[in-house]
Amino acid sequence: MSFLGAATAFGQELPDTLENKTTRLQGDQITFCLDRQSAGAVFDQKVGQAIADALLVKPVFVDAPSGFPIDAGGYLAELKIVMANSCDVLLGISLQPNFPYPDWATPTRAYADIPFVLAVTNPNYKSLADIPRTQRIGTALGSIGEYNFITYSLQQPEGQRWRRLPYADPNLMLKRVKDGTLGGIILWQPSLSKITNGDPAAAGLRIIPTDPVPASSVQVAALLSSRDSFLRSQIDQAVGSLIDDGTIQSLLDQTKFAGKPAAD
Repeated sequence: MSFLGAATAFGQELPDTLENKTTRLQGDQITFCLDRQSAGAVFDQKVGQAIADALLVKPVFVDAPSGFPIDAGGYLAELKIVMANSCDVLLGISLQPNFPYPDWATPTRAYADIPFVLAVTNPNYKSLADIPRTQRIGTALGSIGEYNFITYSLQQPEGQRWRRLPYADPNLMLKRVKDGTLGGIILWQPSLSKITNGDPAAAGLRIIPTDPVPASSVQVAALLSSRDSFLRSQIDQAVGSLIDDGTIQSLLDQTKFAGKPAAD
């Protein structure tokens, strides 16, 4: 999933020579950009295939830019070039309310709503509230789940806050909760699924509610060039049909992702 959250990237100007201004004549296919390193990639590709099937076209998948720093510096600049030259649709973006998308890009309607989860090893913990305040909680760095955890913590008296350790590497989070360094870890559920091969229980983990911290989730959508208004309309209609006929829920189940089809 691509979190388009670096506003500093929007101001970058690119040489016109890097962009192909011609229109790709491919009425029988859609080319999707896909970040194969993303935890949600396997689900996003299935959604792309389902969208193409609904529109009676052939899907082509090419690699999206990846491997950028946590502040996403330079990401949108490279993405603009890739989408101008190589693909029609970027799959797997995080929809964020009131997010200032750049003029050249527009999101589709969301196709899934996927939560952040709290995973623990201690069998006595029934929710976050049961974890002693002396324990440290690992959070996925820069994530919505981390933001909500911080927001809640800052509203509590200093002596009633959990100690937080942010992590950029989910595998390290898993290692630290298993060796007892962390009392629990909060991360996007597909990330947990990826590092446990789809079976957290086999890795010795249990998923428990984040109460009293409000639940966090991400609405996942796609991104297109703002000039492709007709294609966006077609994809929005296809996504609506895939939600209504149960396809999106079926794909979530197939990939062992928690969550639900996104509401309209």
